[in-house]
Amino acid sequence: MFDIISIGDSTIDTFLFIHDVTIEKVKGEPKAVLNWGDKLPVDKMFRSVAGNATNNAVGSARLGLRTGFYTVLAHDAGGREIIHKMEKEGVSTRYIVKNDNHGTNASTVLVFDGERTIFVYHEHRKYRLPSFVHSHWVYLTSMGDGFEVIYKDLAKYLDRYKVKLGFNPGTFQLRAGPKANGLMLKRTDVLSLNVEEAQSWVGEDTRDPGELCKRLVKLGPKAVALTDGRAGAYSYSSEGFYYIPSFPGPCLEATGAGDAFTTAYIAALILGKSHSEALRWGPVNAGSVVQHVGPQAGLLKRKELEGELAKLKKFLPIRLDSDKSRHLAEKLARKQTN
Repeated sequence: MFDIISIGDSTIDTFLFIHDVTIEKVKGEPKAVLNWGDKLPVDKMFRSVAGNATNNAVGSARLGLRTGFYTVLAHDAGGREIIHKMEKEGVSTRYIVKNDNHGTNASTVLVFDGERTIFVYHEHRKYRLPSFVHSHWVYLTSMGDGFEVIYKDLAKYLDRYKVKLGFNPGTFQLRAGPKANGLMLKRTDVLSLNVEEAQSWVGEDTRDPGELCKRLVKLGPKAVALTDGRAGAYSYSSEGFYYIPSFPGPCLEATGAGDAFTTAYIAALILGKSHSEALRWGPVNAGSVVQHVGPQAGLLKRKELEGELAKLKKFLPIRLDSDKSRHLAEKLARKQTN
């Protein structure tokens, strides 16, 4: 039996730290401007096992959860590196599928001033859900084109064993839209998105976190964990609507921050914590990850995370149940981004 099974694609990330770029606002959105056709210097390069599901599996195992992992790899250097990493971290590899028809996924991450843009390359996959043993939770995240083929079997598995579902849709799932993900959304216990992803599904006419969460739960999920970068994060569930600032500290590189947040949030729920307490766990894990290069180096063990929380007794979520509390949250969010 597992506490959680992570489902999604794996990749090998190559990080390129650059400085010869300018960030400009275009229609209110930050855009990177560089000299096309130039040879741009790279200040530092780093390689890491990555992928949303991979990050969740490693993070869950470090937090003491019995963790399984379904992904598709090739018998190539990248595939062997990923399997070795999972074994080292104590993640079960029994559901890793090896297919030599296509190589292991790869991504290139451009890092500038603590933020990053990711060029994602997904190999074609023929997904087929393995016969899972019982797990308390499943974490479904980024998959490539053709992701829908596992949804019927996964729905049957979730229903049969009454398994809870955490859903953090990736690029292809987001682009397919809510309707294509309906089978999963109806069974989702926690839907995790950032503000921009939420807007892509429920409308760009608002950026208000409360309104976005209300619209998202109408798609089917029981609860929403909504992140807004350095501005902080929100939890929307039957327990109420809460806000918490981002974890105080430096940001070297932000890749994997969202995965770290959701991993700790769901781990807290698995361990019997409330949604408001889970909202404390998420930023602490994310705050550690952004102080390192790559999505996994900063993932915390349970004792480390609980130790940080013990030192931060005033790091508490704000219940957004009045105009006063909402104004306070808005003030804190603005302060975080300045």
